[in-house]
Amino acid sequence: MLFRLSGLLAGLMLFFSAQTAFAFDEINTGYIGSTALHGYDSAGYLSSGQSTKGESEYSYKWKGATWYFADARSRDLFASNPEKYSPQYGGYCSNQMSLGNLSDVDPGVWLIHKDKLYFFGHQAGKDRWERTGVEARIADADKHWKSYLARK
Repeated sequence: MLFRLSGLLAGLMLFFSAQTAFAFDEINTGYIGSTALHGYDSAGYLSSGQSTKGESEYSYKWKGATWYFADARSRDLFASNPEKYSPQYGGYCSNQMSLGNLSDVDPGVWLIHKDKLYFFGHQAGKDRWERTGVEARIADADKHWKSYLARK
């Protein structure tokens, strides 16, 4: 009886962990809360080429996440065209996405390529992309991202 019960519990744990492994939010908000990019100004990377922490007074809600901006200009740029100013892959790590994984990012490790914003969890991931070909890694990440969106 104990063997059956432990087998049942193990099976239930596997079932529920598999279910949560496929659930994800389209916008990366880290592990807690609903703030995108750890509160950094997404539009600022593209408009000024800088990593700048946003302020709660300049916030905008989009796709279930709250985005913070350094000033009203950045917020308004984002609000006018979120697809242009939001990071690729919902702000998840681009390197890990190219490998088929979801992972959080370091807002200080980023790349702009063909007017698109890509984030990485570590410098090593960004280095891998630059060393092995950004276009090839984007193709890999795009394929995996579409797969994640299809399961949503």
